Amino acid sequence: MEKICLYLAMGGAVILLFMFFFSTRGVVDYSRFKSRQEKLEAQVAIAESQNSKLEKEILKLKTDIEYIKHLAKHEHEMAAQDELVFKEKSKNQGAEK
Repeated sequence: MEKICLYLAMGGAVILLFMFFFSTRGVVDYSRFKSRQEKLEAQVAIAESQNSKLEKEILKLKTDIEYIKHLAKHEHEMAAQDELVFKEKSKNQGAEK
């Protein structure tokens, strides 16, 4: 009877040690995964914000002629047919002639 109690006590100790090590690892893994999840959620929020801005820009490009004219004029240095464009000569251009 004493041997059985001794084996049960040793088995219980082994089980407790096993649970202790794996439950600690479980907590470590949980906190690591939780941190990674928070980082990924932040990245998703940024991507959704950028996506929303791009969708608004696409809508403007499809529907807003004034916005298209603005982009053509200011970002692509284009002019309408009836516009005159005056450019300032740089100092280097005047010296070459």
